[in-house]
Amino acid sequence: MELLETAAELWPGAEVVPAGRTGDDRPVRARYAVISRSQVPTVLVPVETSVAAGASLRRFSTASTWWESASRAAAGAAVRSAPALLRNRVEIRGGDDSLAQHLAEVLGTEVTFSISIGTARVNRKPVLQVFDTSGACRAFVKVGWSDSTVTDVVAEGEALARVGEHEFRHVVPPALLARTFWRGRPILTTGPLEPSAWSRRRRAWDPPERAMSELDEHFALDEVELAASPWWSSRWEAAGSIGDPVTRGRLEQAMEVVEAMAGERLVRFGAWHGDWTPWNMAFAGERVLLWDWERFEVGVPSGLDPLHYRVNVMNSGTPASAEGILWALTLAAYPDRSLGGEPHIRALLYLVEILCRYLRLSEVPEGEHISERAQHTLVALERLAGLA
Repeated sequence: MELLETAAELWPGAEVVPAGRTGDDRPVRARYAVISRSQVPTVLVPVETSVAAGASLRRFSTASTWWESASRAAAGAAVRSAPALLRNRVEIRGGDDSLAQHLAEVLGTEVTFSISIGTARVNRKPVLQVFDTSGACRAFVKVGWSDSTVTDVVAEGEALARVGEHEFRHVVPPALLARTFWRGRPILTTGPLEPSAWSRRRRAWDPPERAMSELDEHFALDEVELAASPWWSSRWEAAGSIGDPVTRGRLEQAMEVVEAMAGERLVRFGAWHGDWTPWNMAFAGERVLLWDWERFEVGVPSGLDPLHYRVNVMNSGTPASAEGILWALTLAAYPDRSLGGEPHIRALLYLVEILCRYLRLSEVPEGEHISERAQHTLVALERLAGLA
């Protein structure tokens, strides 16, 4: 999925051309500046208003370093005051029935938007930051683009509808504005979360456990024996659907060991965000602004979000390895004595849960982007279960 090709498809029949190209009488639908990384276009910034152009560059999360936050804030301010700094420009020419028209109807005002598609990965899809004519950010929009991302966009809409029924003290999800379809594609429109460039904690590797516990406990269920739980049955079904017989057999063997170890143990079930990491959140005082809810699930063992957070933070920027995963789980589980003095049981359940996701995704188009991580995670499960 190339960024410029994706942009053209948002105006079906249109073409992306260099700005100011002569000899072309097709109407100009939108004008963009191209932001590239390592000469690869990554973001299209709207230039209709300098306010929107500057705001498109101000994107922060807890994972942003002080230098990154300062650089983005400075870039946004510079572009807002001197938009001519964005020199690499293109135009959308021709086409009709655009997503912009659809969003204008949804939001009740004319709009423009930035376009990004992120790095190559299995759930890569267009994400739009939507602005009104004054340049104020009105929404963020996700577009279902492939079979797997269609599933993600629909799932996130359902998740936000569910969590939006409750006002949390510490967790702030995006407001669900609309779930619609455009040319057969699901469109998820959510309200903007506005993190500060400077609101962060000193130790970003520590999970925000108070917020995580609040989400989990709000959807808490009664304790159930692991082997008798609906979650464990669903994990067996997921394992059985894995196409590769060798990988399926390895996962099922590990799950048999886990069931022998903890099948009769009472386990508390709740909810998890499913991808709670520093790059999906930001702080606003004591509250956590949290986005990307497509992996949200109810009825999972309690306490999975802190483990996922640690595994991702401790292994960020390094090649995937079973050793790195187990090291992070050891650090995360050390203070946990809620499972009868055997905190590694929770780590085993986390690995089963995340493997059912990773192994499924590794078998869909673009699955090669997660297949190596899935295999290292499987080795980690085998080692923790005493099979390797």
